[in-house]
Amino acid sequence: MHSIVACRRLSSPFSSCRDILESILEFGAGATNDADDGDEFVRDGDCDAIFLVGNHLRDRGVSRVVDGLQDPCREYFKLYLCDNRIGHLGAYFISCALYDSNLMELSLGNNHIGDEGAKHLAHSLMFNSTLKMLNLEKNNISPEGITVLAKCLEHSNTGLQWLVLSENPLGDEGVRALLRCVGNSFSFDTLLKCNHSLRSVILKKVTHVTDNATLRKIQCHLKINRLSAPSSTTAAQRKVLRFAKENHSSLLEYISTIQSHNAVKDMHCISQILALLGFQCDLSTLLYVLKNMPCLFSKCPDKIVEQSSGR
Repeated sequence: MHSIVACRRLSSPFSSCRDILESILEFGAGATNDADDGDEFVRDGDCDAIFLVGNHLRDRGVSRVVDGLQDPCREYFKLYLCDNRIGHLGAYFISCALYDSNLMELSLGNNHIGDEGAKHLAHSLMFNSTLKMLNLEKNNISPEGITVLAKCLEHSNTGLQWLVLSENPLGDEGVRALLRCVGNSFSFDTLLKCNHSLRSVILKKVTHVTDNATLRKIQCHLKINRLSAPSSTTAAQRKVLRFAKENHSSLLEYISTIQSHNAVKDMHCISQILALLGFQCDLSTLLYVLKNMPCLFSKCPDKIVEQSSGR
């Protein structure tokens, strides 16, 4: 990330925000740097970054940055805009750019985007598959905003891997929304279809949170995502397996529902779950299912189809 150092050097001689922006967008963030420009900065191929931390850009300045991102002659992959007094309007400008952008990292920590800004970013993430890291630390995001963000990440995003939400008033409702995002145990179906790509959600110093059990569950599901990466199928199987161990009756009810509704395609999932239970020597759940549903393996999918069609 030597390109980030270049931005620092370019911005230091200027006194106005406009001069900083024009200089960076004209000469680019990938200027030549000396080899000893700090061990913490590593250039990632031709990856260019815009580093504008603490420049008081506000919403108007962000609009100019977004214009620079649209430059067809240069491609930026990392955008750092922490501590710039950005509001929900600036977040809207950035969200518009995310619909058609190759950004991989976006850092907006210590700004003022609030719930409205979080909602703008959430809606754009429904269509963005390139962003890997999003930092929304200390942005006064309440349960209202985080619920919308978590819902979009649960159903419509498989690209984001790191999410920073520290020092936001998430509340218990907000952390429960995050739990549904990565481990929706409302049913086996929702558990199979929730987010399996998030690997880390930083929640340091979040306020109005008293439900520590929910925080621990979030950590557990994120650990499953990390251990299973890059296979979302493996993550889904492990989450279902964990839930099945803790809820024998739910597994039995789920299998009964599958057979009664002719969901033959899901029978493959059930066979995998039972195989995993046996493979991990957790025979108690397996034996419970076999004892209470002896007909599970006596009916092949074809016969299930025939019985269902004959009703």
